[in-house]
Amino acid sequence: MLIIGDVHGKINDYWKILQKHKNINSIQVGDFGFSKQHEWFLKNIDYTQHQINFGNHDDYTYLDKPHSMGNFSFAYQSGIMTIRGAYSIDKAYRRENIDWWANEELNYEEMQRAIDHYEYNKPKIIISHDCPFEVCQILFGINEKSMTTQGLQAMFEIHQPELWIFGHHHKSKNEVINKTRFICLAELETKIL
Repeated sequence: MLIIGDVHGKINDYWKILQKHKNINSIQVGDFGFSKQHEWFLKNIDYTQHQINFGNHDDYTYLDKPHSMGNFSFAYQSGIMTIRGAYSIDKAYRRENIDWWANEELNYEEMQRAIDHYEYNKPKIIISHDCPFEVCQILFGINEKSMTTQGLQAMFEIHQPELWIFGHHHKSKNEVINKTRFICLAELETKIL
């Protein structure tokens, strides 16, 4: 499995990554792009092999399309769970339903369902767009909480997976925190599992 960092609309670079890693399925961690990029994906990419875990800079009118991993997902064979969403600190400068969506984060009920699913399945690997609050503090010095970072923190306190891969912060990081290896992928950075 190939994990791909934030794309931010750079679909030519994304395409080159897929061509370099032919015959490897992929998950993109979110911030793929907006309407134009999602339309391109649906027309040109095999969504049975390549999928997107939506971030805060994705067009949420495409959340129910076949290339989307939905609010969260779990693959029993691999033990990989995905969780979408993050809070946009720049939303005041964005336009609703054009380059910002009100449902960029899971709401309370959706997050609780994700937490329950996480607790029941105890995944080995997490792929999310953001990371737990504690990890935000340690790796990036961020002390502001969001629904996403708090929900992911609740998950991390319930069960510590072997590996947690995320994007959103656009910095390459690789550190072990409480027995879990956290990998933050920079823009278009990749990791093969």
